[in-house]
Order: sequence, then C-alpha cells, then structure tokens
Amino acid sequence: MPDQINADTESMSAYSSQLTAPEMPPSLARLGTPPNLTGLFEGIAMSVLDKAATASMAAFMTKMTEEMVTDSTKVKTAAITYSAADVTSALELATSATKVLKQGIDLVKQTAGSAQQPSTATEKPADQSAGGAPQDLV
Repeated sequence: MPDQINADTESMSAYSSQLTAPEMPPSLARLGTPPNLTGLFEGIAMSVLDKAATASMAAFMTKMTEEMVTDSTKVKTAAITYSAADVTSALELATSATKVLKQGIDLVKQTAGSAQQPSTATEKPADQSAGGAPQDLV
C-alpha cells in the first residue's frame, strides 16, 4: 500500500473499509436504544451519594458557622468584661496611688515643717539673769 492515498479512490475505499467507529458510551445513548442498566444504577447511586455529601457538607458548614458566631460572641463578651474589670482596676489603682501620694506629701510637709521651726527647747538656763551676766551663788 502506498504511503499516501490522496486522489486514489480505490486505495481510499480499501483503507476506509478497514476502519471501525468506536462504541458509543452509555451516557450518549439515544432514545431508541435500550438503557444500560449498569450505567443507570451507577448514575443513580452517584446522584444519591452526591446529594448526601452535599447535605452533610452543608450541615457541617452551618454548624461551623454557628460555632464561630458563638465563639465570636463569647470573645466579645469576655473582652467587654475584661475591659470593664480593667477600668475598675485602673480606677482603684489611681485612687490608691492618690492616697499614697497624699500621705507622702503630708509626711514630707511634716518633716520639712519640723526642720524649719526653731526649737522651743532652747530656754534660758536658770543661772543666767535677765541682764545676761552670770550670778554668783555664794
């Protein structure tokens, strides 16, 4: 047989008689042909399986979404609670610091005041007269 059969009708006819078309897959069967029962059952089973998997995945996603919303609400509530507790603690700390600071200032004032006042314990000795000369005790 020659390598090229172009324009040779006898060679083309002989070559085409050796060719066969592939079988038609069951999914492309026409209405006039009987259905392939194996393909039919497989199709039904896959359809049921697909619907079950879709329903299961939708339920899982719904549950996860609800849990995330619940967790988000819990976190927000905890954050608000902690924020309120932090504000309360900060106010208590500021009040305590103010009291301590006031006590420290009062202590400094007392210490500074006692150091600046002249001592009243410097009285005149009994042996000195009003004139300032010592008297003889004879």
